[in-house]
Amino acid sequence: MQLTILQKNLHQGLTIVSHIAEKNLSMPILNNILIKAKDNIITLAATNLEIGITKQIRGKVNKEGAIAIDAKIFSDYIALLPNEKIDIQLINKQDLKINCKKYNTIIKGQNAEDFPVIPQIDKKISLTLAVSDLKLALNQLLFAINPTDNRLELTGVLFDINNKYINLVSTDSFRLAKKEINFHLDFGTLDSEGLKIIVPFKTMQELARIINFSNDELTEDSDQIQIHIADNQVLFVYQGIEIVSRLIEGHYPDYIQVIPTDFKTEITIDRGEFLRAIKMASIFSANSNAVDLTINADQQEIIIEAVSGQIGSHQAKLAAQINGKDNSIRLNYRYLLDCLNILPVNQVLFKIIDGISACEITLPGSNEYQYIVVPLRK
Repeated sequence: MQLTILQKNLHQGLTIVSHIAEKNLSMPILNNILIKAKDNIITLAATNLEIGITKQIRGKVNKEGAIAIDAKIFSDYIALLPNEKIDIQLINKQDLKINCKKYNTIIKGQNAEDFPVIPQIDKKISLTLAVSDLKLALNQLLFAINPTDNRLELTGVLFDINNKYINLVSTDSFRLAKKEINFHLDFGTLDSEGLKIIVPFKTMQELARIINFSNDELTEDSDQIQIHIADNQVLFVYQGIEIVSRLIEGHYPDYIQVIPTDFKTEITIDRGEFLRAIKMASIFSANSNAVDLTINADQQEIIIEAVSGQIGSHQAKLAAQINGKDNSIRLNYRYLLDCLNILPVNQVLFKIIDGISACEITLPGSNEYQYIVVPLRK
């Protein structure tokens, strides 16, 4: 193997794939990145056996070949090189010789044939969606998942795909987030019941990291992401990057039944002021994480309170547009902050039934995003 590549391009590719090459004592080969060079394309690959990531980079390949190399050592070294051309050559079958200006290094590798094969999936459904939509959705969903939950089906994001749109759903049983996004069906058919898959949290976390980091404007359709679905696997393709992952088997809870209706009180309020008031109240919530919200429809205001026997108490009164009756509810302030911190709007719509039923935060005039929170007992 003999190739030439720009340091900037190689460093970016390594940053994308090396993240999942974690230390593995039982299978040391998983600590490595696979490098393949052929037809002026350099392919980098890493896997933890649950997720596989590959990235293709342009370069000059004088001699094709492949090697597995320690992910951390190789990535750390390449990151320190100047942004110049790097000449890489495989010598003695398993030694990688690296030359860049005045820097000359040899890193010992392993046989590429020992590296696990990243599977090619048998595509049944293929669809395309806007990267901007998926990026926003993941930002508004992932915080509502507990990745250590014993109920495996709750440790991923539900893709509920029908003929009109995709509902992305996440929950930890105490709160639920749902985001509706549009898509284009490229291959396959959807019946009247649509298709439901559960993608692991770790996969979605890696995908969010990559689409926030990568920006290869030269790649065709760089603002689109393709999703290919098989029986037990999913493949995401974006800007020369492929992420293949297993799917979680199991039955996701019926989220439609969880979303409340027949609200008694609806409050339209400035998101920034609401966020500030909740942050202030959180200082006085002590170990309970509880803040009390009292809605006064006549005065068109919401009162936010927190009391601690050891610290003191806090109360804030905020003006709001309130429709419906007087109401009150006690909530975990962390659940409120998680949502209010990420909504890219000036105003939010806060809906309440009573003090014991789940409430909802959404956007005025739209149900594209819904955030459901179970109240605390008083």
